[in-house]
Amino acid sequence: MSSPDLNRRFFLRGKVKPPPVAVLRPPWAVNESQFIETCTRCDDCIEACPESILVRGDGGFPTVNFKQGECTFCAQCAQSCQIGAINIHNVKDNFSPDNAWDLDVVFSSKCLSLNAIVCRICGDSCEPHAIRFQLKVGGVSEPKITLDDCTGCGACLAICPVDAVQINKPSTSTINPKGIAA
Repeated sequence: MSSPDLNRRFFLRGKVKPPPVAVLRPPWAVNESQFIETCTRCDDCIEACPESILVRGDGGFPTVNFKQGECTFCAQCAQSCQIGAINIHNVKDNFSPDNAWDLDVVFSSKCLSLNAIVCRICGDSCEPHAIRFQLKVGGVSEPKITLDDCTGCGACLAICPVDAVQINKPSTSTINPKGIAA
């Protein structure tokens, strides 16, 4: 079975080219082109995910939807993938957030704290404490993210009341030094 031509799919929908935002694949997934070639869209990883954050995306391929919850890095998706699209062989038994994926987390201008409204829900939900709030003279504290500490679990995105948290692949995000989306 040949893989679908996603460019053709976008063209037939009246779009000239695919959207610029890269799709978030399950943790430990191989690179995008190899994933599209390898994945059989069997839904084994979607059914195995206890957090129900894996959903069918465009073309039937699994994608991560952090609005439904966070990734606990249980590795059940990788263990259920018999075809190798989620590459269990590269990580062997060392399933950890450190080798799951490379993602950037940024805050958009919709962030309540950036708009002088007290909100720290993302920091409270961040288990590795990658999100901290820096006090600002004469204002409300602002969120700062330490990307080295961030696992990319999505807990901050799922809980944000105004959808101000964005999780992207590094090549698709524009971040200034404060972790604010440009």
